[in-house]
Amino acid sequence: MILLIPHCSFSADSSKFKIKPYQIQLQYAGNLGLFSVGAGKNFFNDKLNTFLIYGYLPESIHGVTVHTIALKSSLRYANTKLSPVFDLDFYTGALVLYGITNNTYLVYPDYFPDNYYITNAIHAYIHIGTRLNKIVSYENLQKISFYIELGTIDYQIWNAITNETIKIFDIWNLCFGVVFSFK
Repeated sequence: MILLIPHCSFSADSSKFKIKPYQIQLQYAGNLGLFSVGAGKNFFNDKLNTFLIYGYLPESIHGVTVHTIALKSSLRYANTKLSPVFDLDFYTGALVLYGITNNTYLVYPDYFPDNYYITNAIHAYIHIGTRLNKIVSYENLQKISFYIELGTIDYQIWNAITNETIKIFDIWNLCFGVVFSFK
């Protein structure tokens, strides 16, 4: 499944609506599901990137099927050139995710007390990571990046704060992924 981001392009002699991919991300784990796929774009000279992501966790893994939709942004704070075609990025970021599964609600049903529960379908997530980038010249493909991230989600942070048996090291998870960047 390939996701494309619409891009409007207008010129003096023609007016066309074009579909142009900027970045495609494939990820394993990371509170977005067992696997996730997203489309994104870089801003500010590749210092900020943002992705719209769909994640899937099958029932066979977790006992219930979970679908997630997330908006993820990362800010690159350092870059190291390793060779003419390889460099290493260091970044941090956050995302907001919407989980779709049994017993998750944006608005609770009437049988729950009014204003007692906050939504459990939307969560915030923070991450820090590193990305190895390889410059390529293959048709429209510009760069392939492999990354690893360490992250945690809001309710894990809350659990660590309110429950002495949960240690700060218990709330983190690792994810791995690849990003294909296009011209």
